[in-house]
Amino acid sequence: MQISNPLQMNDWEIEKFLKVVLAIQLAMWGVIVLDTIGLQIPILRQFIGFIYLTFIPGIVILRILKLHKLSNIETLLYTVGLSIATLMFTGLLINILYPLFGISGPISITPLIITISVILLILCVLCYVRDKNFSEPSFIEIKNILSPPALFLCLIPFLSMFGTYLMNFSRNNILLMSLIIILALIVLLIGFDKFISKILYPLTVFAVSISLLYFTSLISMYIWGCDIYYEFYLANLVTMNSIWDSTIPTSTNAMLSIVILAPIFSNICSMSLTWVFKIIYPLLYSLVPLGLYQVFQKQTNDKIAFLSVFYFMATFSFYTEMLALARQQIAELFFVLLILLMITKKMDRMKRSVLFIIFGISLTVSYYGLSYIYMFSLIIAWLLLILSENTEIQRLRNNLYSKFSRYKNGKPVRNPNSLKIENKTISSTFVLLLISFTLTWYMYISASSTFDTIVHIGDHIANSIFTDFLNPEATQGLNILVSKQLPMHEITKILHIITQFFVVIGILSLLLKRKDMKFEKEYIAFSLIGLVMLFACVAIPYFSIQLQTSRFYHLTQILLAPFCIIGCIEVFKALTKIVGIPWTNKNVEVTLRVMSVFLAIFLLFNTGFIYEITGETTGTGSASLIALDADFDYFCFNEQEVLGAK
Repeated sequence: MQISNPLQMNDWEIEKFLKVVLAIQLAMWGVIVLDTIGLQIPILRQFIGFIYLTFIPGIVILRILKLHKLSNIETLLYTVGLSIATLMFTGLLINILYPLFGISGPISITPLIITISVILLILCVLCYVRDKNFSEPSFIEIKNILSPPALFLCLIPFLSMFGTYLMNFSRNNILLMSLIIILALIVLLIGFDKFISKILYPLTVFAVSISLLYFTSLISMYIWGCDIYYEFYLANLVTMNSIWDSTIPTSTNAMLSIVILAPIFSNICSMSLTWVFKIIYPLLYSLVPLGLYQVFQKQTNDKIAFLSVFYFMATFSFYTEMLALARQQIAELFFVLLILLMITKKMDRMKRSVLFIIFGISLTVSYYGLSYIYMFSLIIAWLLLILSENTEIQRLRNNLYSKFSRYKNGKPVRNPNSLKIENKTISSTFVLLLISFTLTWYMYISASSTFDTIVHIGDHIANSIFTDFLNPEATQGLNILVSKQLPMHEITKILHIITQFFVVIGILSLLLKRKDMKFEKEYIAFSLIGLVMLFACVAIPYFSIQLQTSRFYHLTQILLAPFCIIGCIEVFKALTKIVGIPWTNKNVEVTLRVMSVFLAIFLLFNTGFIYEITGETTGTGSASLIALDADFDYFCFNEQEVLGAK
């Protein structure tokens, strides 16, 4: 038995597509009316509101752009990315315009639902006009959905939810400890080709991702962390006043991912901001590993892609530090979408350019740190690609002159030196547009506080680069490497050093064997920049202190994760040659199995599982124990502390 694939609604027949969209629109109005008259149905408004906000605007825009026959992952990611961008810029627009017409509270339920509904109806009309003749729906086999592996994977996130509930109210971590063991077993099952088939790898990535995120985000009935308290404060100001004050002189106030997106979800879904940050934002962020899997799979293979993204997810910063940075969660989603677009060559150039602009601008207004990193990386990558293309084309020109005549069919051929050189993915227009928008946004919003911060950091680095080079007191990354830890924490540090050794070997093998690998040249350029940034964290004074070394480490993993697995393969390949064993495809499978064992151990240490067993509940890197140790107080507040503060 088959059902229409809901993840690819943009390929459905137009009448059926519009019926579903309008049905969800009516359902949204219906639950709001029911809540208004006092007939509240638990969870219903939150569920419909989430689908309405994160899926419907984006899928309609995909049809307007006539983007069809994409994979499930690509359709889902582009849909969510376009929906979030639509919400942020719709909120910005009404925040500017509505007060001019006497509407003093534009970021409140009535203006929001009317505006979003009208915009959606206009998009539906455009969608019908532009794409009414397309209909090539795909289908899902019911037996695949109800297969034991699929059901097993779908149950894992619920174990995470129940485990945090048990921990919050009974101080019992048995379910969460069991969850970690199951996640470690999953990577072993895939490494050894047992139980879970390749077709379920994307579902596995999502299940592991959301389970690890809820593993810590749902701990406590309140938000926890550092920056997220200030994010909450600014978002709450907007919610209380129903308008965003763009003049507040602080960097975070310039982030639409906080001051616009969070209040919209809170109003439409009728959720407190606390649970928007603890439930909805991690759910959106869980798509980042899914996007990375698609990026890695396009350039390697299924198993290497899964192990690469598992390494990314298993690192403690993914499910601890990132949960305390709501703005970076949204920004990373747009960053991954830009990477995915960058390596996608088959999409129509004009459509890809439109998506590049939308996601690039959305990244800028989501998080200043990542947007500046992306902007500088983009400039350097663009220059590297131009240099590479110039060198390659000049070599081809020389070959043409030496092998062929300058005349063809009696007519002179245009001089090859007159050929234009233009990169097909990263254009000069996009680079200039992104630079202009980024600098303009941060110079004129929130009293230029973000722009001033970046200038101050650059000045600080420039004044100390020679006096404090490789000084552990001024270089946070180097300080982490040389500092002494408790035994189990020291082993965790060694495991991370091993992964970075594999990354370096993987990058070197890529440079030496470029033709044997499928990595796109744009991705290679960004990866090299990521490796340089990682080196800068341990060498250049004050480079990583403002953003934190752990965040840089996490961001570079987005690009460098597959090279960890490739580096491991290259190391094993070199060892087999040393002992005189011939290298075959079977050796590759054995290596990946060994790597799956390594990653299972890596997860046990990073989650704090080993620390909890051995009793090492203090030390650098113990933040993950917030989910396992009831006595671990890491910026996490209980009922008594909140009442005391009030």
